[in-house]
Amino acid sequence: MHQLLAHPLFEERPASDILEPFGFDVNVRSTELPNEDDEPEDFARFTENYEAYIEALEHTPPGGFTEIARFETEDGDIVFVSVRAKTFFAQRLLGSDPDYSELVNPQARAGQAIYEERTRQMQMEDFSRERDDHYMKGELARAAGAYASVAGNAIERGASDTSNMLTTDWPFDCAWWKPTTPRRDLVKAGALILAEIERQDRAAAYAKAGEDAA
Repeated sequence: MHQLLAHPLFEERPASDILEPFGFDVNVRSTELPNEDDEPEDFARFTENYEAYIEALEHTPPGGFTEIARFETEDGDIVFVSVRAKTFFAQRLLGSDPDYSELVNPQARAGQAIYEERTRQMQMEDFSRERDDHYMKGELARAAGAYASVAGNAIERGASDTSNMLTTDWPFDCAWWKPTTPRRDLVKAGALILAEIERQDRAAAYAKAGEDAA
């Protein structure tokens, strides 16, 4: 069972009611427990070890869905819960359980790396949204470009280490310039691009709010 479903809330409400707002399509299928009269062998296996019996049942989720739980209900059914992530946030939730991380597609893992770097920049490097709002001359975009350019040069040469590479277009203090590897540099570039897009969106929202208030 995915660790998401370990939350007590799932004991009170259907999984679809909780997971769909987080960006999941939810598929729930059920089957009846084995009947002692019609399925004596299955019934014997179930009564001997119901967890092993349920785990051994064959179940194929719909295309694009990932099974995250199977269990016996109070009504006497066996339920299979499968989900399909429709949003990046849902992909992150699905991959948060180590047992399911390998099921997250490579595109989602790349996006997750950028999101995690963006979070790290805000938590560890003090790049808060309020601070970003002061960079109105393209600093964030130029910083992203610097990392992307260094990564591109390294990839062109087949180099795996960029730690000694320099740039003339880094807009911040030199102490903040920390290239390492092409992939890591691209992740940093992606996070900085995300920061600039967020800054522009906030600026537009602030401007509209000012116009509406006038």
